[in-house]
Amino acid sequence: MNPSDIVITGLGVICAFGPDCQAFLSGLRRGQTAIRTLTRFDATGCRSDLVGQAPDPVFPASFALPAQASRPDAFGLCAALAAVADAGLSAAALHKAAVSFGTGVGGAEQTESYLRTLQHEDGRPPPPASLLVAHQPASVTDLLARVLDSHGPRATYMTACSSSALSISQGRDLILLGQADVAICGGAEGLCPLTTAGFSALRATSPELCRPFDRERKGLNLGEGAAVLILESGEHARRRGARVYARLIGAGLSCDAYHMTAPQPQGEGALLAMRAACRDAGIAVDAIEYINAHGTGTPHNDAAESAAMRSLLGERVSKVPVSSIKSLVGHTLGAAGAIEAVASVLSIVYGLLPPTAQLTVPDPAFHVEGAPDFDFIQSVTRSQRCDVVLSNSFAFGGNNAALLFASA
Repeated sequence: MNPSDIVITGLGVICAFGPDCQAFLSGLRRGQTAIRTLTRFDATGCRSDLVGQAPDPVFPASFALPAQASRPDAFGLCAALAAVADAGLSAAALHKAAVSFGTGVGGAEQTESYLRTLQHEDGRPPPPASLLVAHQPASVTDLLARVLDSHGPRATYMTACSSSALSISQGRDLILLGQADVAICGGAEGLCPLTTAGFSALRATSPELCRPFDRERKGLNLGEGAAVLILESGEHARRRGARVYARLIGAGLSCDAYHMTAPQPQGEGALLAMRAACRDAGIAVDAIEYINAHGTGTPHNDAAESAAMRSLLGERVSKVPVSSIKSLVGHTLGAAGAIEAVASVLSIVYGLLPPTAQLTVPDPAFHVEGAPDFDFIQSVTRSQRCDVVLSNSFAFGGNNAALLFASA
């Protein structure tokens, strides 16, 4: 099978922009941040309460979400059902489909509820064990497979912020290996006190709206949601007359092997992943026309990614637009790679490049004397045709993933 003949036929997303792909596309077109004050729980004592909070998922009245399902489970299922409907997959195709999903903390909020209830000493009955069903990271993957009646290969990935990018890469591999014709790939994440307090303790969150690549950046804003992409072999898609959004032509994975939370300062691991994606796709770096950057807004991450992109692009660094949609919907952790993959596909389909909101003055530390500067997209969404898009996802532990999408 031709490695570049893996196509995307369905998209589903829920995030701070709204409950579906149409709301997501409209938000990207507007280019204005959806990050607001957290309302789901009290973040008193944390460094920031600014988040990309998604709306509650809405399901048909005839569908009963299992009582033990976590918020990420519900997000993931909502996005998956939308993507499956968008792709027009038959029950027979779903029956044999692979499910490849990523998450960061899974149902940690349910676990928190269980432990809080367990601490009561006033004679109340112990908390229901059903609260722990969603504790396992695979709960969202298992729920999707059960509801969709998918009996193909199933896997859950938990590599922090690269989890769902990895799930997309692995779903593609399953098709290339002949183990599936269709792969339901994506990721889901929900805001919870644990991650809010944890990133605050690391001083990684920003008390202001995040501003990736800006000289005044102070950290990230957390977000939540889910995204799902339906991957198919080109032959399978053509056989059933499916509409094709774009192709997934390459994927590159690497590990910094440097530090538990900090990236390798020169972005060596990130560079390895981006180059690996180009080799996998069989294209020259010169073919890349836009980079949907990881761009968290933290001092170390943006510096390392900028160094890696400069090494990758060389003299073309000023000719390849770069932006980070984490400034628009927040850093959705385990769901980020999938949400940004959908954004990359929409950039190709509609010729729109979303901006990095709040970026006013790019960090002068990214400038190299005598070399061209980056073309960071600032403030306004840019209308520009692009046929090849690189989407970066870099995570704690140096877990790096880079995906290459191309026009159909």
